[in-house]
Amino acid sequence: MKPEPDTNSLALDRTALANERTYAAWIRTGLAALVTGLGIARFLVDSMPLWSVRVIAAILILFSGVAFFLAAWRYEHLHVGMTHLDVKMIPLGMARLFSFVLVTCALIALIGLWYIAPSP
Repeated sequence: MKPEPDTNSLALDRTALANERTYAAWIRTGLAALVTGLGIARFLVDSMPLWSVRVIAAILILFSGVAFFLAAWRYEHLHVGMTHLDVKMIPLGMARLFSFVLVTCALIALIGLWYIAPSP
């Protein structure tokens, strides 16, 4: 007869998986905002005043950087509380690295915003 799994262990696994899903959702939200900001800067230049296109795109790109930062911050917050437990999670350094790279990409995109849209 197969032994029943420990319910406490299963709850910890569900918590770890929920933390990873939350991290992925923040990253997905940030990527969507980044792509939307760049798309607005690229394709709406002829339809709207240039200043408004740049402001809207800059707000979305800044929001994406904040989302990437919050993804790592929230992941670390729960990860630190679970380090003493025997639960397999994405390594904290890897989540930090991914978020750092994405924040850097958002900042580069923000700087490049003024080169994508033609000046008046």
